[in-house]
Amino acid sequence: MSDLSFNESKASSLLYLREDKVKQALNNFFAVVKNFERIILERIDDNKLGIADIKCLLIINLNPGITFNELMNNLDISKQSLNRVLKVLIKNNFISQKINNNDARKKNLYLSSEASIQLNIVLNPVLNDIAKVFQKSGSTSVQGLNQIFNLLLLYDK
Repeated sequence: MSDLSFNESKASSLLYLREDKVKQALNNFFAVVKNFERIILERIDDNKLGIADIKCLLIINLNPGITFNELMNNLDISKQSLNRVLKVLIKNNFISQKINNNDARKKNLYLSSEASIQLNIVLNPVLNDIAKVFQKSGSTSVQGLNQIFNLLLLYDK
């Protein structure tokens, strides 16, 4: 967003792009993320897992067979940090590793059935909240929000 300028002529024709509106959207985003993380942390049993673990499980759930490097890039964390997270998840039988059919040096990561159940328990309140809001806001709002997120994810790449 560094090249988004907030000069008066541009802002007057696009009122939703006023600097204060964009800053408020960012503040709201931070508040939503903080609230979702709080809800998720409240539902994690026995402090076995943390937010990093849940993010890892969610990505593996969405991308069964993802490789270590793909997961590391997706999470944008170091190899050492991901190894720490995976060590705990493997120890708790939440994920399994299978040797890649095309390249024996690579391992594909999969969720166990126990991890799927745990992930659903932890995420259901947040997923239900998001679904209710999506339903109230309508399909164009959902498409618009997803478009915004996708563009933001691509913006600095």
